[in-house]
Amino acid sequence: MRRSKVLFLLLAGVLCLVLISAALAEGGPLSGLWTSGCQLLFHTDSVTVDGEANFSLDGEHFKTAELHYVQDGYSSFYGLRLLTPWDFGTQRESGWTIIADPVGDYAVMEVRHPGVYRMGTDSPQNTLLRSSVQLDALTELGGLLVKQLEPLLPEGTVTVTQAEGAATTHISLKEDQIPDVAASALNVAAGYLADRWFTGGHDRSFSEDESAPFENYVTVTGALTNGTVRWGLKELQADFTADEQGRLTEMKGELRVESTFWDGVVREVEVDFHLTMTDYGESKVKPFAPDDYDVCLPWEIADREEAYKNPQPDDAGIYEEKFQEAQELLEWLGYESDPLADWGGWSTETRLNLDITQRNGENFFFSFARDGRLLTLEHITVGWGKGIEAEEEENPELLEAAQALVHAFATDVQCDPEDTQLRHRVVGTDGGRYFLYGDDELEEVMIVVQAEPVLRLEYYDVQEDEDD
Repeated sequence: MRRSKVLFLLLAGVLCLVLISAALAEGGPLSGLWTSGCQLLFHTDSVTVDGEANFSLDGEHFKTAELHYVQDGYSSFYGLRLLTPWDFGTQRESGWTIIADPVGDYAVMEVRHPGVYRMGTDSPQNTLLRSSVQLDALTELGGLLVKQLEPLLPEGTVTVTQAEGAATTHISLKEDQIPDVAASALNVAAGYLADRWFTGGHDRSFSEDESAPFENYVTVTGALTNGTVRWGLKELQADFTADEQGRLTEMKGELRVESTFWDGVVREVEVDFHLTMTDYGESKVKPFAPDDYDVCLPWEIADREEAYKNPQPDDAGIYEEKFQEAQELLEWLGYESDPLADWGGWSTETRLNLDITQRNGENFFFSFARDGRLLTLEHITVGWGKGIEAEEEENPELLEAAQALVHAFATDVQCDPEDTQLRHRVVGTDGGRYFLYGDDELEEVMIVVQAEPVLRLEYYDVQEDEDD
């Protein structure tokens, strides 16, 4: 469950950073805001949180997160939908739903594996974030800093408006308005969040031998949480609304921070966020029942397929056959074939999905039709989908080699080779250049070949015929 919480905790980290920044901006009403934020995160056992956050790196949007979280005593419902900008204006969707019961057992349903769920266990938790001795000490220290720094901060940073019993606090805070000691406190808080929830062992010495360059990370989120050695607040523009009882009901605004990487490279992260907190004391979580979500355990897939009235003999044998075929195909393409783990099953009546992780950390996704044809092959641990269209460099030999690879692969997987005689597009990223083959809209067939630094096929997807 730890890995699945990363984006939720990133949102919680943003919330913590915003509250700390707010509390450091000025005394008076913000002392109450600090208390309300701590109360929400660590001492509220019944609340519903809905929100959306958009993340950008150096002005380029890289992630949208939509959150629906319900805390009901020791039961919780956590739904997260993630949207990542993908090729030519499209979006890639991922995310999960996690439902925990009072004894700590939880069910996980991932967007990437429709129709199935898996079970896990963790310590029971009745608050959004779990408190600890060290975290309590840091929270207390933050409160003391608020009081000590109040005389050092400029006036007019905060305005408060009252309406129908609710108080809205507007904060406008910039880098030059924060004393050095406050900036250091913010960085200590960010480092603690990273070490406790994101990476474990984050507090270590950084060197070229121990750390990878930013562009070598699979995701921007992973790079930021693993490789940042210092955070710095640039600007906060935010509104916080609390009810008559001092409970936060809405937070919205924009946050700009700097991420300094281990090699000294500085990047700017922007977050615009909008969160609502409702149903205090009345939030309810329905116990997990597979039928409510039309899901089953992975090993129940074969039995579930009987409900489709389209029986296939020896499903287990077909799985093993396709697993072996997938390994042979990876070897043919020049990848290392040394599987550490595999997962899969019939996701619908027509598709058998395989998810294979190699010992070197590479991850591949395959989808096969009932008749055995390969429908999808995706090398997941690459970043061509985040690239931008680039001008083609004059290199006829490289282009000819890529076309030959595409033709040979298409023939091997029984895709009409004529489909590969389509114009290609060039996509450039920090990690290399890629050729995208397909029709004008990339709808019927799409093949991606990495051109540099190594020529290899990274992605294949063909649409099923409507009669299949």
